[in-house]
Amino acid sequence: MDLKKHYQQAARDSCPIYTFLDLRVESIENGIYRSRTPLSENTKNHVNIFHAGPMWMTAEYLGGLIAAHNLDNPAYQPVIAGLDIKFLRPAMTDITAEAVFTEQDAAAMKTALADTGRFDFTLHIEVKDTAGKIVAEAKGDYVVKDFSNLLV
Repeated sequence: MDLKKHYQQAARDSCPIYTFLDLRVESIENGIYRSRTPLSENTKNHVNIFHAGPMWMTAEYLGGLIAAHNLDNPAYQPVIAGLDIKFLRPAMTDITAEAVFTEQDAAAMKTALADTGRFDFTLHIEVKDTAGKIVAEAKGDYVVKDFSNLLV
């Protein structure tokens, strides 16, 4: 199984709603993290456009994908501290959410976790339709720390 499919399955196993939404991992290469969710009966709203909730979740997921891809210690887990999203236009197709997290960002995360046991980071996330038009922009604030006491 390739790494993208591994992360996709791990997300679906730990949070079954990702299976319901059919969330997919599209990129973990070169610091570009991208998830995709198809427009479907499970993701559209009452006027047949993408519902805000699944769009928010597609964007929010990227923080977890970044942590999974860059950390070896499963005790360190990400949680969302806040995600502000601006819906710019209706999404009438599948959507992708994309953020950049560089090798330097990953090194800073590892250093902070080694030094303090905590890493806070912010992602700028663009959500696009299949034509490449930005349908939403989000700012996600995440905290990574040792949650092993809660993972019983």
